[in-house]
Amino acid sequence: MVRKRKGKSVRKNKQVGAQENEDEVSKAPHSFVVHRGKTGKYVQELCKDFRKVMEPYTASSVKMRPSNVIKDFVQIAGVLKVSHFIIFTKTSLGPYMKLARFPRGPTLTFKIKEYTLGRDVRSSLKRQITYEKQYIHHPLLVLNNFPSGEKEYDLCTSMFQN
Repeated sequence: MVRKRKGKSVRKNKQVGAQENEDEVSKAPHSFVVHRGKTGKYVQELCKDFRKVMEPYTASSVKMRPSNVIKDFVQIAGVLKVSHFIIFTKTSLGPYMKLARFPRGPTLTFKIKEYTLGRDVRSSLKRQITYEKQYIHHPLLVLNNFPSGEKEYDLCTSMFQN
């Protein structure tokens, strides 16, 4: 049985669709999510959960070593088109999350008052089913009733909205 060959216009249309998809991926904000210092196992797990939430536009298999410094990540960020850098740290006062923008953007620091790990949420569910399609789409940001008028809040909204 002879297979019918596709015409030239059909092949060109496939290439145009692929190019539009590449433009969309390159324009989307990419991120690194890492932890620094002696954070403890719960903050490290929080970092992994946050990395999972930020998929598909985050580096999900970044390995942190004590010898790594921020400068190492900054050098790689330009090549990988990374626009945001999220760092989890822990001090004697509690855990902190720093949100930095590459290359010269502002850095926001948030103190984490309360958090729940993903495994605790899954264990409280009646049916503990997770599947990989949950993390195909990027997270949705809702800034409804976010205060405006003050410089701090305006900076946060502009940083979150990219």
